[in-house]
Parts: sequence; structure tokens; C-alpha cells
Amino acid sequence: MTISSHDAIPHGVRSGMPLAEAQALCESATFIPHDVEADGHELQTLALLTQYFSPTVGMEQSSGSHCLVLDITGCAHLFGDEFGLARQLLAELARYGYFAHVAVAKTIGAAWGIARYGHGTASDRRLRSLPIEALRIPDKLVRSLQDFDLRRIGQLTAMPRDSLPARFGTVLTERLDQMFGHREELVVPVSRPKPVSAKWVTEEPIRHLKAIEHVCENLLVEVLEAIRPQRQGLLLLTLTLKNEGGSPVEIQVRLAQPTDSHRHVMSLLNLKLEATLLPEWVFAVEMEASVRAPVRVQQRSLFADDQPAGDGDVRRLIDSLSARLGQNAVVRPRLMPEATPERAVGYEPLTNPTTDGQADSAVGLQRPLNLFATPESICVVTAAPDAPVRITWNRQDHRLIHVTKAERIATDWWQETGSIRRDYFQAESDNGARFWLFRDRANNWFLHGVFE
Repeated sequence: MTISSHDAIPHGVRSGMPLAEAQALCESATFIPHDVEADGHELQTLALLTQYFSPTVGMEQSSGSHCLVLDITGCAHLFGDEFGLARQLLAELARYGYFAHVAVAKTIGAAWGIARYGHGTASDRRLRSLPIEALRIPDKLVRSLQDFDLRRIGQLTAMPRDSLPARFGTVLTERLDQMFGHREELVVPVSRPKPVSAKWVTEEPIRHLKAIEHVCENLLVEVLEAIRPQRQGLLLLTLTLKNEGGSPVEIQVRLAQPTDSHRHVMSLLNLKLEATLLPEWVFAVEMEASVRAPVRVQQRSLFADDQPAGDGDVRRLIDSLSARLGQNAVVRPRLMPEATPERAVGYEPLTNPTTDGQADSAVGLQRPLNLFATPESICVVTAAPDAPVRITWNRQDHRLIHVTKAERIATDWWQETGSIRRDYFQAESDNGARFWLFRDRANNWFLHGVFE
């Protein structure tokens, strides 16, 4: 019986304990030797995957405990704020089976320490309360400090700085300075791997669709064989057909999720080839795995050649519709960084390889499913400025029996739509209907949606 490391935790198995002790605690488990090289390779793959959140992603390995470092300077507003970026990063990693700890701080050392040993904000007070292990120093130095009963970073900062290098070496003061921002530490970006591609060239050009499809099948086999050992799949495949005296024809196949299925990718490519005006003569064909990502491990079905069981049918349907109708015709809603509700939702292709849905950003917001594209003007009778008691909409009167407190939605003067200030109310009428209405700055009332 093989169980995951996460499932072994309830049995008392912990990182760093002797193997014999772990085997005694969990006798039914299978223990596999640690592959440091494989960890590094997997971390590099994840680094490339997280470049959607930051253009500068590096790996911090000096502490012996691998982690990713992202420079998110100027990136947070694209995800709402730093909290929104961190939350979406966690969700993206969870999609590929990783449970991560994320911290945002002004320095690499502070973020590393908070992610592993702390919680909350990375204030100086919080950093001083962390254990000395949070400094990313060697284990031998940790034991030396503990021999002097120095266990917290605050104890080190309270000591005369000049005495630390002589007693414990310069690495200690270097790590302290990096954590508190007194010494610069740069993120070394992970270099992108060489593109995986395959090429076919002939002295006698071909022109028939079946001949081109046959060449593409062989090239796709070569591309997939190159990326499968890295446990990667295709998200974007680019095919280039070259002819004499004309411009190359480029065809792109986008997928909703990474796949290494030859049959599925080839079926999408055939749809693209049938819908494309091909050159009269083709003397060279190039195929490139333009965007790759880790493939989630799935059990193969019993009878299909290379198709995974599970929800793959839905994904394959999305890919097929996108290939036939165009990626902009198969979309999903996406929350936008807009305060006004009518502008807060946009649409994006389901096969977009660089984005993920932001539905989690709406957690806690009470919004009607039936939201009007343009708020409708209504007549409102109020007992007080913040207490509407009756509304008239569609020539019908509705007596309100329950009204919530006002929720203010406002924008700043530099917004494209200008300064907006609205007070929204959820109101329930005596016949059970529920409305979402608001009063603007000029005390005009509008109905923006109906709850169902």
C-alpha cells in the first residue's frame, strides 16, 4: 500500500525523523528515497508556471529547503491587491496538487521566514519573534546559537552587532541584514528552457491535406516524447507551414488544460487544418510546444488508448469547440478590478493558458444573479434617507418589509467613468420579491438587479 506524505502526517510521521521510527509509525506505507535532483527540476517547472503572477521568478535554495521567490513589485494591482495575488497563486498551485505556504514581505528573507515559521504581517516586531531557523542559516550555526540559549531573532538583534561576526561568523550578520532590508538581495530569475520543437523538410513539396496531416502526426509524436519525461503537457502548440515564394502559414492549437494525449491534440490540429487556407505547395513543416505546464497525474481509462478517465471529456469538448468556433467564442466570466457592478465582470477564453478564474474574489459579496446591464430608474418612497419603504417598478408598487443597511460603492475621480458614489440596499417586498437598489449622489434611485 502506498500513501502520500500528506496522509502520513496523521500517523505521526514528521519531516526529519529517523526512517526506522517513521516505518514503525506507519507500517503499511511505502518509503521512497529522496531525489534532490528531481525536486529541483520540479521546482523549476513550477517557477515557469508561476511567471503569470510575476515576470521575475527565482528559486531560493541556500537554506537547503527549496522554495520559489517572486518579485511582485508593480504586479499586485493586477489581482486586486497583494492578498488577491497570494490567494490566486495558492489556488493555481493547488490545481497541480501542491499545498503551499505564501508570504508577502519587503525582503526575501522576511518572506521566507514568515512563510515557514510565522504568520500575519512581516513587521519588525513579528520578525524578531521568529526562531533563529528563519534566518536561512546552516544547521551547524543553529546548534551553536542554541548552545548559548539564543533561540529567537530578537535576542540576536539585542546583542552588540560587532560581537556577532567574531563569535558566529559573517553569515549570521549577512542574513540579519538581508531579512531587515539593510543589505540588498536580488531575485535571480529562472531561465526559460529551450523550446521543444520538431521540423520536417523535403525537396519535393507536398500539397494534399492528408499528406500534411501525416507529417504532423509524426512531428507531434516527436514533440510529446520530448516533454513527457519532464511530466509536462501542451497548453499551446504552434504549427508553421512554409512554402516557396509566400508567407508562412501559422496555426495555433490552444488547450484548456495541459495534455500529453497524441490523439486529442491531433484531432484539434486536424480541425484547424481543415478550416485554414493552406499553401499550394509545402516544403517545410515546423511544430513547437510554445506553452507547457505540468500534467496532473490521472488514472488512464481501461480501454481508451491514451485518454485519462475523469472529467477529461468536458475538457476535450471545450478544446474541440474552441478549435472549431474560435477561442473567443468559448468563454467564461471573469471578475474585473472595477468597483461598479455593471463593469466588474468580463469574459475570457476557456483555453487561455495564462489565466485562471477569479471566482474566489467574490466570496462574501451578496449580488443578484439577475443583474441589469444598465440600472433602471425607479420611484422610491422613504421614511428616512436610508429607509426605503415602497418602490414602483414596471408600473407595479412593491411594499418593502425588510431592507438591509447601505453598502457604499465608490470610485475615484481619475476613473474612466468619473467619480461614482452609490449606496446599495437589499430589499424584500411583502410578496417575497427581493431587489437590489441604490441611491446615487444626487439622491436618485435605481434598480440594479433582482434576487431569485
